Amino acid sequence: MMNMYVKMTSALNKYVKNERGAQALEWVALGLVVLAVMAAVATAVKGNGGAIGDAIVSKIAELINNM
Repeated sequence: MMNMYVKMTSALNKYVKNERGAQALEWVALGLVVLAVMAAVATAVKGNGGAIGDAIVSKIAELINNM
């Protein structure tokens, strides 16, 4: 019984401790978040603008002018 337990835990640990590809997945998720934010900003600026689009454009222009 103990031998079977050791074999099962070693087989399970092989898959649990394998973290190859985890960092790549995190970078992909971060890229998707950045793209979602950029799409939201582009939609706010492209549409009627409104308060959000105007505020974003004015802040970006203010940052560029202060450089």
